Amino acid sequence: MQESTLVQYIAEKATAEALQQGIQQGEKTRALEDILEVISFRLGGLAVQRFKPILYAIDDGQRLKGLFRAALAAENSEDFQQALDSSNSET
Repeated sequence: MQESTLVQYIAEKATAEALQQGIQQGEKTRALEDILEVISFRLGGLAVQRFKPILYAIDDGQRLKGLFRAALAAENSEDFQQALDSSNSET
């Protein structure tokens, strides 16, 4: 009986962890899509090509939030690059 309870506990814990990882991955994907959409709209497709691989390497959700704000404020690619560099030195 206890073995069954232990197996059930482990299965529930694994399910909860997998769900949390899925949520975090979804949040990251959404943040990246939002940042790239703003960059595309404000700075153009070449900027998207330039920054996309760099952004996809970032796993820190708080950093991505800051970069979303930076994308909104950037007037050109250099502005966003400075924000990207600055956010990298803060981590």
